Amino acid sequence: MNQFKDVFTGKRKLDCNRATTVQKCIRAGGKHNDLDNVGFTARHHTFFEMLGNFSFGDYFKEEAIYFAWEWITKELKLPKDKLYASVYETDDEAFELWGKIAPELKDGRILRFGKKDNYWSMGNLGPCGPSSEIHFDRGEKYGVGPEHTVNGETDRFVEIWNLVFMQYDQTANGVIDLPNPSVDTGAGLERIAAIMQDVDSNYNIDLFQNLIVAISEITKSNYEGDLKPSFHVVADHLRALTFAITDGAGISNEGQGYVLRRILRRAVRHGRLLGADEPFIHKLIPTLVNEMGEAYPEIKEKESHVVNVVRQEEESFDRTLDKGLVLFERIASDTDSKVIPGAEVFKLYDTYGFPYDLTEIMAT
Repeated sequence: MNQFKDVFTGKRKLDCNRATTVQKCIRAGGKHNDLDNVGFTARHHTFFEMLGNFSFGDYFKEEAIYFAWEWITKELKLPKDKLYASVYETDDEAFELWGKIAPELKDGRILRFGKKDNYWSMGNLGPCGPSSEIHFDRGEKYGVGPEHTVNGETDRFVEIWNLVFMQYDQTANGVIDLPNPSVDTGAGLERIAAIMQDVDSNYNIDLFQNLIVAISEITKSNYEGDLKPSFHVVADHLRALTFAITDGAGISNEGQGYVLRRILRRAVRHGRLLGADEPFIHKLIPTLVNEMGEAYPEIKEKESHVVNVVRQEEESFDRTLDKGLVLFERIASDTDSKVIPGAEVFKLYDTYGFPYDLTEIMAT
């Protein structure tokens, strides 16, 4: 919603008071950072497509909840008995509206949660407000223990819809009311596709299948067992790199450029685990373009540029990785504890250009 921040605060006016979007999103740093989870969970990505609908002082809680429920149950036809709604713990209005709009949930499937789960803010400062989410129960095959709960850490209950009721502005001097209560909705396309296609992981949806096959062919590894997370990392990071570079981002040692450098190096490292001993990520870009170029023609137009940028960075890091891997193995075998000494971590970085976060991943 960053592009609409000034609209919510009243600093900018639009010609419309409603919008729907499909957005390219990257989460790999800052407040919303999923990088360390990517590859090791069923539903985290650095790049994903976010579906959204927005109200700029037009409809508010009742209409937003109605629109969400209607689309999920009538258009997608998801079974109502598998759905749960969550609201902010003090948001009595949202709680009552859910009971009115979706009376099927009044059997105990409208749940209250605190600020951690059901209050959204764009950062330390800026628009914010209570949220209401829709969760899907994927069934007992994903777990039956007490830890398998809505807003839990397991894969049984998946959040697929997030309605943020933009009511407030967090300023340096405290929280104030926004001039017009608004709505910011977010829904991850990949999560919804995984439920619609009844697959165990976002990485098993149709959008990823050709990428997985291409990675397997290039690395000569099978998509199975302990290698699956590495396939996921490479496929996800390939998408993030391609779309970011297409949109004008570069790879460097500072700011956003360093985030992309981390993403690429993480992908290269996992490529090594799959048996790729030479640069290969740039070779996957045409497969991605074939998969998503119709929806996003810009990646087709910039394909050769992206290939060149990724290949050059891969080749540069490949030499660093060879030296760093040898030194890391020596350090790891020489220590009697399960801790890599800080001085050695610094030496890997300062002398060999081996990034701290990659040392951390390998040590883990």
